Amino acid sequence: MQTYVAEIDGRPIFAFRSVDDSCAQAWLDIHGLMRRTLERLQSGGRAVWDGQSAIIARKATSDESATWSQSSDRAADDEQLDEPDAITVWLIPTPAEPLPPLTSGPPRQRRNERTEPAKQA
Repeated sequence: MQTYVAEIDGRPIFAFRSVDDSCAQAWLDIHGLMRRTLERLQSGGRAVWDGQSAIIARKATSDESATWSQSSDRAADDEQLDEPDAITVWLIPTPAEPLPPLTSGPPRQRRNERTEPAKQA
């Protein structure tokens, strides 16, 4: 398995694992739940995806791969994972509330330390 990044308009959105380039792109092309999540998700005051721009799978840079590995290691320490390669790691600030779990492909989503903290009252 290799680490890939979903990129929209040149902006890296999340890291995930896949067997090869074609499988990574195919997962992005057919995963309806992830596409719906990206359409309604806001980051940095703007929509993550406009519903029309291409979502491109590319191999992760060494920094992006390290971010994925660190988050995966933390997830494995926190709980038992049946498939440690099957998590998605956000590379952008995301809302503090949890996003819906994925049911096909990578079954979980994890936020990295760049996630915006919950606002305190």
